[in-house]
Amino acid sequence: MEKFKVSCMKKNYEVEPLLTVEEFIFKHEIKVNDPVAVVINGVLARLNAKIRTDSALDVIDLESQLGKRIYESSVTYLFVVAFTKLYPKLNVFIQHSIQKGVYAEIDGAELSVEEIEKIAEKMKQMVEADMEINQVTRDWDVSMSTMKEKERNDMLNLYRYYSPSSFKFYELDGVEESVYLPLLPSTKHLKYFHIQKYRDGVVIILPEFIGGSKDIPVFEDRPRLFKTFQEYNEWTRILKVRTVGQLNKYIMNGQIDDLIKVAEAFHEKRVANIADQITKGEKPKRLVLIAGPTSSGKTTFSKRLGIQLMVNGFNTVPISMDNYFVDRAHTPKDAEGNFDFESLDAIDVPLFMEHINRLLLGEEVEIPRFDFHTGSKRPSGYKLKLSKNEIVVIEGIHGINPKLTSSVSSDDKFKIYIAPLTQLNLHRHDRIPASDTRLIRRIVRDSFFRGYTASETIGRWRSVRAGEKKNIFPLQEEVDTVYNSALFYELSVLKVHAERELLRVERGDPVYPESQRLLKFLSYFLPLDAADIPSTSIIKEFIGGSSFKY
Repeated sequence: MEKFKVSCMKKNYEVEPLLTVEEFIFKHEIKVNDPVAVVINGVLARLNAKIRTDSALDVIDLESQLGKRIYESSVTYLFVVAFTKLYPKLNVFIQHSIQKGVYAEIDGAELSVEEIEKIAEKMKQMVEADMEINQVTRDWDVSMSTMKEKERNDMLNLYRYYSPSSFKFYELDGVEESVYLPLLPSTKHLKYFHIQKYRDGVVIILPEFIGGSKDIPVFEDRPRLFKTFQEYNEWTRILKVRTVGQLNKYIMNGQIDDLIKVAEAFHEKRVANIADQITKGEKPKRLVLIAGPTSSGKTTFSKRLGIQLMVNGFNTVPISMDNYFVDRAHTPKDAEGNFDFESLDAIDVPLFMEHINRLLLGEEVEIPRFDFHTGSKRPSGYKLKLSKNEIVVIEGIHGINPKLTSSVSSDDKFKIYIAPLTQLNLHRHDRIPASDTRLIRRIVRDSFFRGYTASETIGRWRSVRAGEKKNIFPLQEEVDTVYNSALFYELSVLKVHAERELLRVERGDPVYPESQRLLKFLSYFLPLDAADIPSTSIIKEFIGGSSFKY
């Protein structure tokens, strides 16, 4: 029998036809820790995919970002199956991430601690039973009929406008589900999780899988972040736009224009409320600090906030933290020996604090200018002194870090955390991570305004995420307020631009599988023209056409 040639981890093998990837890894003792999926000739596939031709294999493990996503989707599916078997008359909605876990809420009900423990026990029993997670293919019309019988309107809406000739489901213990990521092939792989009651719902806590560790982290409450998620969730519930299928329906029936206006008005009202918090009372805040992960819309938000502060009788004075970088010779380096400009130690904190304190005391300071060519600060000649009705606005990655303004009284400063806390699901059991929204925003913005390809942006993403986890996410709760910059319609707008850039990624490119994942994800959205979007919208920061100067 003719054998196939397979390359994996810089070694070549000859394998029997129709050997599964999982069998190949075991038989040839491939040294990879905790594989969860595989890329076969550039295509992302399950571990039980069969080798059908000469192939180049790249194994996806648990320490990769994609591997963690696949594991989360698999455990979430296990949770849905256990929940459905125990409480068939109830519906669960997988909502959003929360402190190393995923929050889920039961529609119209609240489970007790004991009932949630039953779900956990059911999940553990299924793991121990090593049950196969099957993939079933049916004709599209038969699948739609099945979903109608099961009253899965969330799925009917999604696939009404996404109609392949055949339809793939996952099946476990008689419970079928559609998940766009490739799931692990059996429950035996899903040992590491913990679920517990949280507020009115359930939180599914997963390991971080760093350095091979599978320890379950201790859950830490994030009340400010959770409150913001829930406010937006309640709002989208009222508007009936919690899933992509509902969004697509509004686009198709011509009602989306009014919803866009409502979404933008909601954003503006929230900005106005924050401006009121800053300026209320006898002593308004004189220093506003804004921080958030990349592609959160910080720049547009700060400009819109400036307008609302002017409505309240105050002018804003922006100060760029880029001008406070330490000289290049003193810039810290990361583990790979590259300059770490995202470290707080890359900022001349003593000089920054001195200038802020002097400004708040009414003194005049000369703001430095950092010369990126020479890697050093230079005199700028720009002298600044605050008048009575002026507020300093600082926007940057370290804005909410307490070390940056430790000498400034809390009475003088107001901290804001901004991020697109996405509350739109593909369907009720398949959530959209905020990080995907930010990555797609950044791909489009980098293409339009920074000259980077999608390949380059995706290639940097892991490093960007690592910096966020280190410098931003641990400080999410140390703020006065959280601003959600997500717009439920934005991925339909970004789709038009992102797909063009993603299609340019060649098959041999290391980021090709991620580009294909994003293309598949975006294929569920109907496109939306940006013509009717206000020029002050946050989305304009990424696609162009903003009335603000950046």
